[in-house]
Amino acid sequence: MHKFQLRYFLIALLFPLFLVSCDDDDDDVNPNVSMLTAGVWAGNAIYFNDEDVTDEILEDEGFDWTLYTSEFKRDGTYNEKYDGDVVAEGKWEYQNNDRVIVFDETGGDEYTVVISKLDNDELFYVYGGVEYRFVR
Repeated sequence: MHKFQLRYFLIALLFPLFLVSCDDDDDDVNPNVSMLTAGVWAGNAIYFNDEDVTDEILEDEGFDWTLYTSEFKRDGTYNEKYDGDVVAEGKWEYQNNDRVIVFDETGGDEYTVVISKLDNDELFYVYGGVEYRFVR
C-alpha cells in the first residue's frame, strides 16, 4: 500500500513540470516582430493626403494594389510580390522603437518606412508621403 501512495505522490509532483515544459516557444520574440511576421500581408488601399487613391491609381496606371503582397520573416528577410511574381526581396529590420522598418533590397537601395498602424490584422506604413495599407 505504501508503494501505491508513493507512486501517486510522484505523479502529482511531476505533472506540473510537464505543463510548464509545454509553454509557447514565442515568449522571447518581440510582440511587434510576431505581428509583422505572422503571415502574408495583402495590399488593401493607398492613401495620399488622407484620401483613398487606390481606384484612381488602378484607372490611371493599371496598377491593382490588391494584387500586391508583402511577407516578413523572422530571419530578417522579406519579399514583395505583385500578382504572384517577386518584385522586391532583401533584408528588413526595425528601428526607432519598432516604429520604422528599414528595407535593404537585394541589389538595390536601402529605404525606410514609418509604421502608422500595426496589429494582428492591419499594417499601415508611410513612404514618401503616401500611406500603404495592408490586411491579413
